[in-house]
Amino acid sequence: MVETVSNDPDDFWSYLSSDNGDWMWDQLNCPLGIDVVVEAIAKGTAILVTDGSYNRKVDSKVCGAGWVVHCTKLNKIVLEGSFYYVGDGAGSYRGELLGLLALHVFLCKLEGFYGFEGGHSAQIACDNLSGLFKSKERRKKIPPGSKNADILRSLRRVHSSLKCKCTYVHVYGHQDRHKTWDQMSILERLNYRCDELAKQAVKRGIHLSNIASPMTRQMLPMESVAVFHGGQKISGECGSEIRYQIGKVEARDFYITKLGWYAAVFDNVDWTARDKVLLRKPDMFRLWVFKQSSGFISSGKNMRRWFGSEHTQCPNCGKEDEDAQHLMHCPDPGRYALFREEVQKLTVWLEMNHTDPVLAKIITRYVMTRGSTRLADFHDVPPEYYKFVYEQQLIGWDNFMLGIITSTLRPLQHCHLLGSSSLLTVDDWLTQLINKLLHITHGQWIYRNISKHHATLGMIRKTERRAMLLEIDRLAQLTPKDVPEDSKFLLEIDFSSLRYADTSTQNYWVHAVKAAVVAGSRRTFLQRRRQTSTRSRRRQQSTVSPPIPYGSNDARPAGPTVLGKHSRHSSGDILDGSNKRRKPD
Repeated sequence: MVETVSNDPDDFWSYLSSDNGDWMWDQLNCPLGIDVVVEAIAKGTAILVTDGSYNRKVDSKVCGAGWVVHCTKLNKIVLEGSFYYVGDGAGSYRGELLGLLALHVFLCKLEGFYGFEGGHSAQIACDNLSGLFKSKERRKKIPPGSKNADILRSLRRVHSSLKCKCTYVHVYGHQDRHKTWDQMSILERLNYRCDELAKQAVKRGIHLSNIASPMTRQMLPMESVAVFHGGQKISGECGSEIRYQIGKVEARDFYITKLGWYAAVFDNVDWTARDKVLLRKPDMFRLWVFKQSSGFISSGKNMRRWFGSEHTQCPNCGKEDEDAQHLMHCPDPGRYALFREEVQKLTVWLEMNHTDPVLAKIITRYVMTRGSTRLADFHDVPPEYYKFVYEQQLIGWDNFMLGIITSTLRPLQHCHLLGSSSLLTVDDWLTQLINKLLHITHGQWIYRNISKHHATLGMIRKTERRAMLLEIDRLAQLTPKDVPEDSKFLLEIDFSSLRYADTSTQNYWVHAVKAAVVAGSRRTFLQRRRQTSTRSRRRQQSTVSPPIPYGSNDARPAGPTVLGKHSRHSSGDILDGSNKRRKPD
């Protein structure tokens, strides 16, 4: 695991940088030489301290770490270093873990280069208690879903070959805010120095990431495999990021081929900020957003096409063939009043959250137009906002109200927040803005659904009630002859009170009257059928000769007979005039 190199002390620095993670050792300062450091480690007089830093307001993708090696015998810092990390997983905790990893890797490389056989010790201190606990763990397996799993895997590999007996000590950080320099302990002073180095590293990282091209991939020491996407390292579980990128590719194809977007327009959208908002929403809210964006919402037009629904008009303005685009353009006074109320809340939020004044004015005016005016027609926009205006105009007003915002909005607001006293970051500001826009659109959807599906005041219920009243008026015209005798009481009801009764009472009466009418018709039909059958039998009996009694020698009386038909009575039955059978005497 440790490479074989020359034992010349001047080559230790090249040996330290020979593995992955050479970016950790760019800013090293060893004023007394490496021999002093080796002696302090060998005699157990070394104290290794680290601290991390992170400036989320300035750049949320940069964190840094600073570390020092202090010799208690000389009472001096014999080695110090700092570095920065750029990536989506950057944070203060990751900076602390990276500093602890750097200390363990340094000890491991020192042992491999100088051939330590064991028996030496070192004290490692940090102001992050959780980071200390994670760094001293000797785990056999790191769960793939763990945060900063890449650092934990590297620490596991370092521990497998580290011979130094490490003692982990927690030190309270930022004690310079409460104590004078003389009142601070040696660990607190060293932690203060590490904090300075980490802050300098973060500033250096922010400066270099803004003026230079993206740096090379930052793989960790003793890390054999790493996953990168778009130059950014995936430090934790890869499944969610891979699913997001696959979904983004499919969405890009859908927007371009089905919705007619230009590829450049799709690529300029800040999908990351929108995805961050939707991840915090319930599943059904996300499903609604996706349906509204793609036009597959349960509008009147779609419901007729899918299920043959008769209610295709807008429940508020009555427009036929209501589609997804009509949701935010309905001229109904109630819907417009709700829209204005929500936009006023958005305006207040923009003013209270340190929004760029020009952006606040553009956003408010653009939202209030409801898509009737193009964003490019705003003639009082400063030149530095032209790109934002042009790209957002290509995205469209309806998509803007669904939180689809051009990525050029981010740097404009970011510059304004840096010059303000607000602790709000541009990521938080964009998240809240998208959330406000989505709530305005969703409020229109809720208003529309209540207007259509309310149990008593909805459009569908009102339509059914009008049909019910028409049916009541039709059935009220029935005469007592149209219903059976035992159901005539149904027509004696007070129709004026029935019209204002609840729906269940009206439904019961209508179904009862219809059932009575059907029952009366069926009873009349059966009576007529019974009478018809009786007459037919009597007519048949009058045309058929009576049978000859059993044992009688009398000849059959002359009379008309029906050829081809036989009497249904047996030869042993005798018929009298009462149409009843009797046995012969």
